[in-house]
Amino acid sequence: MSHMKTRDPLGRVRAIIYVRLSSHRGDIDPSTSPARQEEVCRAYCLAKGWDVHSHVVRDLDVSGSDKGLRLERPGLNEIRERWADVDVVIFARLDRLARNVVDFRTFVDEAASNGAALVSVNESLDLTTSGGRFVATILAAFAEMMAATTAENVEAGIAKARQLGRWAGGAAPYGMKIVPASDGPGFILAPDRDAAAVVREAADRVLAGESLYRIANDFNARGVPTRSAILLREGRTRRTKASPWSTHTLSQVLLNPATVGRSVYRGELIRDDDGMPRQLWAPILPLDDWHQLRATLEANGDGTQGRGRRVRAARLLSGIAQCAGCGRVLYASSRKHSSGNNVPTYACAARRNGQGCQGVAITAEPAERHVEWEFLSLVGHWPVTEVVTVVVDDGRRADVEAAISETARQMTERGADVAGLAARLAELHAAREALPATAVTEVRRLETGRTFAEEWQARDVDGRRALLVSAGACVVVHRAAVPGRKLFDASRIDLQLGEFDDPEAQRLAEIAAEEAF
Repeated sequence: MSHMKTRDPLGRVRAIIYVRLSSHRGDIDPSTSPARQEEVCRAYCLAKGWDVHSHVVRDLDVSGSDKGLRLERPGLNEIRERWADVDVVIFARLDRLARNVVDFRTFVDEAASNGAALVSVNESLDLTTSGGRFVATILAAFAEMMAATTAENVEAGIAKARQLGRWAGGAAPYGMKIVPASDGPGFILAPDRDAAAVVREAADRVLAGESLYRIANDFNARGVPTRSAILLREGRTRRTKASPWSTHTLSQVLLNPATVGRSVYRGELIRDDDGMPRQLWAPILPLDDWHQLRATLEANGDGTQGRGRRVRAARLLSGIAQCAGCGRVLYASSRKHSSGNNVPTYACAARRNGQGCQGVAITAEPAERHVEWEFLSLVGHWPVTEVVTVVVDDGRRADVEAAISETARQMTERGADVAGLAARLAELHAAREALPATAVTEVRRLETGRTFAEEWQARDVDGRRALLVSAGACVVVHRAAVPGRKLFDASRIDLQLGEFDDPEAQRLAEIAAEEAF
């Protein structure tokens, strides 16, 4: 976009300083820190007699490579808004602006079309001249080549570190800390005393039959620090607030392969020559406990693999509300109200999809309030009992199955040692045949000491929805008796609960039976 150029009334050259850093860790590195970049640019402008704009444009924690934002960075977009008042954009080094020739030439042409020039201090390049632009293009080509070479070297270094059983970089997983390897160069992971104790406690409580929900609530009440809280305390994050414990966070921590000394590279576990996962460092949990933990969480629906984000239910009755006409689950959406506002709604999609149902829709918020009132009126005084499944399984079957799949995949690669891999595959099949056929599953009922009403008040929307599910709740929504009626009609809602007894009524019945006997 072209801007109407203004001129300085005193005829001075107006310069704006641009600073970029891919990973901002404060002023640790004096060669590339934002303060150092600004300092050399101001000194250059002073020597030239240029008028420096008081505001320095910064792109911090912003990559200039092909994997980053390239030229669509916040700082560069800010400069674009200031073209009318800028004669020179000055930066400390060429690679602060661009990491490849295409991006560099593109921004040079954009600046020129807006009557501005670019200046790189380190290379002493004045891009107002053809000679300067030629030299800058050559240097940009070298910067592009160096960036590609650096990326290749980093990738090779990570692969080599994994092969040697070293930690290849990045923040340590929760419960672990980075320490120098004792048998050579590089770093490994080791259990961190305080955080590892938290992992062990959570694992022991899950194996004893507690739910992740109760453990997360307890950790939050006790102020047990999460990983984000630790990073915040140590000043290693730009966050201003730490995240609390959640069932999802706990599941990720407990199921992380690093907890048992394993490591993942490119989405795959590092394995020994026999195809089984390799233990690279001291574990936090015994392998048998970890396998049992994994099976238990999976049986209770708490298993979380990888780093994907768990999608929460959109509203309280998501997955619970059903259409009385076709029995399909209603989906949460929004509809345009006569006032112009979007109103949250539960609706059946069968009619829209041509599936032979007249369809049904109901305003979400009053429906939720009614279900809450009716649910607590029925069961609010009942004690909540958690049903937890505990699986006794050493987990070897999962490891062997994964090793079989990985070995079969390796056999399809070009140049593979098919004979050696076939021998390994036969050994793995034999190991699988020797394992027990099934795991032992035990269902435990645990008293929480709280009523449904007390739990309801203490939980968020997701937790309240879990209470409804635990009670076997189903909310059947009927069509309105008068089509188009705007007022909420509670008679359209039929709350149905599963078969579970009122403990107090059961106790009284047992007393009566004993007295009759």
